[in-house]
Amino acid sequence: MGVRAFGDYKDTVQSVSFSLRGARSRASAAAATLALVVLPSGVACQPRQPGSAHVAEAGPIPRPPGPLALEQATDYVLRLVNHDRAIAGLAPVEWDETAAHAARAHVEDMAKHGYTAHWGTDGSVPEERYTRAGGVHMVLENAECFFDEQTRPLDPSPTFMPVDLEKMENAFMSETPPHDGHRQNILKPRHNKLGVGLAKPMGTAQPCLDQEFIDDYGTYDALPKTAHVGEVVHVSGEVHDPLRVGGVGIARIEPTKPRTAAELGKTSSYLVPPPYVLYLPPGFVTPKPVEVSGNRFRIDVPLSDARRPGRYEVTVWALFPGDKDLAMVGIRVVNVE
Repeated sequence: MGVRAFGDYKDTVQSVSFSLRGARSRASAAAATLALVVLPSGVACQPRQPGSAHVAEAGPIPRPPGPLALEQATDYVLRLVNHDRAIAGLAPVEWDETAAHAARAHVEDMAKHGYTAHWGTDGSVPEERYTRAGGVHMVLENAECFFDEQTRPLDPSPTFMPVDLEKMENAFMSETPPHDGHRQNILKPRHNKLGVGLAKPMGTAQPCLDQEFIDDYGTYDALPKTAHVGEVVHVSGEVHDPLRVGGVGIARIEPTKPRTAAELGKTSSYLVPPPYVLYLPPGFVTPKPVEVSGNRFRIDVPLSDARRPGRYEVTVWALFPGDKDLAMVGIRVVNVE
């Protein structure tokens, strides 16, 4: 039995960045570019006010006496992440219970079935699990578990040794370019929230870990969980200052299909899918303009990629101060039949 971390930054932390240069007139539409790039670092997240919980610690963190109960252990992982961010001069991430719910679901699935992947045995992907948990923001995942494909019952009351949690975080942070996806994910300046999942099978000492990093920069109105091909959905909400509304995108991946642990062990890193259509505000070349009023936006869009069913991903895009490219700040999955 062994344990491994999973994911290559070039696939797991990449996203689609749309350049707005040259897209302001139909004559220059051909100059508008769509490129797969690493999300730009941009401005760091704003630190919390003094006295708030989990302030990042640049100095040594006292190791708590173990073993730790589940809640204590997840809190310690959060402190370890914020310690690494503080060393890099970054603001801390706050605890996010919605992301933690998604992280727990995935880490328990990995630990129970003996695999490590960004897909689940039900065929789910990170943003799908986060949507199921009630999430609406951009999410990126770090995962670390077994790869022996052995099914085991989960420990219903697991405890965790602090040194084992430190080893897992250190494994992420010890990665070197170009294979340093987990490290770069931990140190992404725009992350401002984190959910942690931990699990342990019965009869084993090795824990499994899932980290769900969140970019919370807006408030978005509800979408249906399911829809029919071609159905029009209303997408609306607002982005928070100092961001500006960038657009609404629609992507599609194939319908959910269960996978075995053996199949999951052969998967590689996961790429958040690029939208097949991006709707921009007035003044840009766009199939239909997004209505914008201050930081609020709204648009009615059809869920139809050549009338194929699947998991449709409704994405919200924004422009950070000083950037020329749009960044994905919201993503939700709608099952379309």
